[in-house]
Amino acid sequence: MAKKKLIDKLSFESLRFNDRQQVVISEDTTGQYFIKIEILNNKNKALDIKGEHKVVKKLNDLDCKTCPIVHEFGKINKSDLAVSSGQQIIDDSENQTFNYIIQDFIPSDEGATIGDMLLSIIEQKNLGVYQADIKPANVRFDSNKAICYIIDYDQATLLTEEQVQMDNKSFFEFCSAHDKERHGIGNWLRHFKDYTQEDVEKQLTSAGSLDLLNTTIFNEQKTTNSVTGIYHTISGKDIFIKGSRTLDMRAELLDTAEFKKGEKVLDVGCNAGLLSMYLHDRGCKVTGVDNDPHIVVASKITSNILGKDINYSHLDLDEEEELEDYDTIMLFSVFHHTRNLAENAKKVANSCSRIIIETRLIENGKQPSGNKWVSTSNWSFGSLDQLVSYCESSFEGFKLKTNLGQADKNRYILEFTK
Repeated sequence: MAKKKLIDKLSFESLRFNDRQQVVISEDTTGQYFIKIEILNNKNKALDIKGEHKVVKKLNDLDCKTCPIVHEFGKINKSDLAVSSGQQIIDDSENQTFNYIIQDFIPSDEGATIGDMLLSIIEQKNLGVYQADIKPANVRFDSNKAICYIIDYDQATLLTEEQVQMDNKSFFEFCSAHDKERHGIGNWLRHFKDYTQEDVEKQLTSAGSLDLLNTTIFNEQKTTNSVTGIYHTISGKDIFIKGSRTLDMRAELLDTAEFKKGEKVLDVGCNAGLLSMYLHDRGCKVTGVDNDPHIVVASKITSNILGKDINYSHLDLDEEEELEDYDTIMLFSVFHHTRNLAENAKKVANSCSRIIIETRLIENGKQPSGNKWVSTSNWSFGSLDQLVSYCESSFEGFKLKTNLGQADKNRYILEFTK
């Protein structure tokens, strides 16, 4: 039996033509999906709807976080199509079927910053796409997710590797040159009356990287009780953010540990992904998880920009009944921030053959709760031997293999194996 198409499962009750009366659009009655049906081919568009689907599908396959997910491409019969007005255009068409795409419907809220929009453009640039029609109607902001989406890819262009590798300044110059060639106006910001090139430059560091402190998604995450609220420092050609920790000292110690190519590793409390990216560069297949829903999306965006193929997902170790199986689980300055140490230790021990933990002899864990930080767990050991003994009793079946040494702020990095 053929699988039922999504278009047959959904109800689109407000089918209507767009302003140019060339495509029919509608949201479904649940408000979750959006359909676009191509009635007339617009020669001024770079892509027909099939080409548009190809571009969005490419971004989806690369796990782009700033474009809608496309769910279906197909054909609808002329006889099945009725619109609120303009039906004569459909009736006069010689075509008996019309191509359509169904994708996520993206709401549009207030509050997006120019930094949010630049982050989306830069992510998609590094995944090989320039949407090429940047205007208010095509920029949507979901305030719940703190994500700025770009929609409508019928003018999009696939980038060469040389264009992908451009720095921000050069790429935005390319965008304007591209738009001038296609539209006769050489300013990719031309549709934004309130933004100038100077506003763009203010979002960048002196080195030309986008300062992620100018983005909503990094400002709304809550992962560290510091002045800026930013835990990891990230530094790349296209993006930068200053946090309270780097990986330098820890990387030197971890360089002495063995990681096999393709080793399946879970990074618990991944934050912005510094450790996950290090493990990726060591050849591991990495999954980063964090109990903050904003930071895991931000981490995927930054990893896409930095060219790291890493999976990130939202996970609260206290709420999860069990974990998937991994070769190694990393617990870097995170375990004491969970509430139920005994149960969480069992979950970890049952799901891997190696644990690498970073911790101090004395720890006082906290988690955000509303506008406050509340205490979770704590311990105080007089010696490293006591800490090791506690870990071996907590992670049943595991014994200390290697003390990799002390990193910054007296944090030990300890390797335990079954």
